Amino acid sequence: MGLDSRDYYQEPSPEHRFGGGPSSGGQGRLMVTQLVIINAVVYLFEILFDQARFTETYLALDSGLFVTNWKLWQIITYGFVHSRNDISHIFGNMFCLWFFGRDVEGIYGKRAFLAFYLSTIAIAGILGLYSQQLLAGTAVSLLGASGGVAGVIILYICHFPQRTLLLYFVLPVRAWVLGLIFLVYDFVGTFSDTHVAHTAHLVGAACGWIYFKTGWDLSRWLPTRKKFRQFGPRRKVRIHQPKQDPLAEEVDRLLAKINREGSASLSRKERRTLERASQQYKDRQPPNP
Repeated sequence: MGLDSRDYYQEPSPEHRFGGGPSSGGQGRLMVTQLVIINAVVYLFEILFDQARFTETYLALDSGLFVTNWKLWQIITYGFVHSRNDISHIFGNMFCLWFFGRDVEGIYGKRAFLAFYLSTIAIAGILGLYSQQLLAGTAVSLLGASGGVAGVIILYICHFPQRTLLLYFVLPVRAWVLGLIFLVYDFVGTFSDTHVAHTAHLVGAACGWIYFKTGWDLSRWLPTRKKFRQFGPRRKVRIHQPKQDPLAEEVDRLLAKINREGSASLSRKERRTLERASQQYKDRQPPNP
């Protein structure tokens, strides 16, 4: 049962939507699910086997980066390490990543989603680390997926601003209102609580908004298995097309925008989305007899 079928996730009325909500099928194959699993495995290793705090020492983002510390992998690995003393840290991050990330991945695909998530973690980590150090007035270290998750949340809200969510599973609010609350909370927290990396959250949120506006594409830098296919036996790949596709809702939004403002109002990223959707719809049509 998907989260969208439960009573604390409410969709807008059908007449405002092109298609269904989050895909309920094949979630185990989603990149967002794999990211949640990796984070969970690292956390279990921390609390069960890492009494010497190896993960925090070598994987968390150290304030001496680019000065006395050149462990460049920490720019990414810090986003997979969470506070062992506070289970709500990893639980909150992973719940939000899975909840909001499914639809975002449904729009952009696995590779683009992973590239966006990792690049947001890196940018939020670097800028958040040094701004946090400046505010705290002392050396700090950074760990947790919050910066990347913040980017995913804002990107989700940019695509689905009118969706209704239940704040604390009780209070129904539009997604854009939830985003506003999120931003105000972190902005105020930046000046009142130096133990939480509010600046990293804000940088991650900014990355989500910029990605929505520009559609920067870093997926070409990710490794691909294409070069290795020739060494193994060919396999028939069965493509599963979910009955409900978040991409359809994005197409609905773009068609409404064209109706209001004309096709010239579309950005290059939005045009690529329509082209990708058009190709998918053509592929679904049965061949002519």
